[in-house]
Amino acid sequence: MAEQKQADNKLKNMNISICGDVCSECPRYIATRSNDIGELEKVAELWFRVGFRDSVVSAGEMQCNGCNRQKPCGYGLNRCEQSGKGNNCGECPSFPCAKVDAVLEKTDRVAEECKTKCNATEYESLRRAFFGKREILTKISRAVKPGERTEP
Repeated sequence: MAEQKQADNKLKNMNISICGDVCSECPRYIATRSNDIGELEKVAELWFRVGFRDSVVSAGEMQCNGCNRQKPCGYGLNRCEQSGKGNNCGECPSFPCAKVDAVLEKTDRVAEECKTKCNATEYESLRRAFFGKREILTKISRAVKPGERTEP
């Protein structure tokens, strides 16, 4: 019970995007928040190397303060008719749905590809930020409606 409460508190302290990305763990977000131009330049190179960007962009273009409903969403989730029903897809009464399933499948593919394009430290930072969507959204969903959700 105490372990579950600790896990719930940890989730509450995370900046979680609509799709389940953990912005507060994202190297891009962290570098932006600390105004670390050198780190943003490194992140720009990493984003290009792993295929998140088509080219290496400037540190200014890499700056990110996290996702929100007003920013374009690469997955189109902020245009979902259900998206106003919570802060993220885990809080949605329709979770899991086909849109989220597609996002999770793509995330799984990207995670595997990144293993061949990153060193261990880089991969771990991307894993913490992006590759735990399924688990995070499922935990949120269970917390919103305990006992009513199943594993996606």
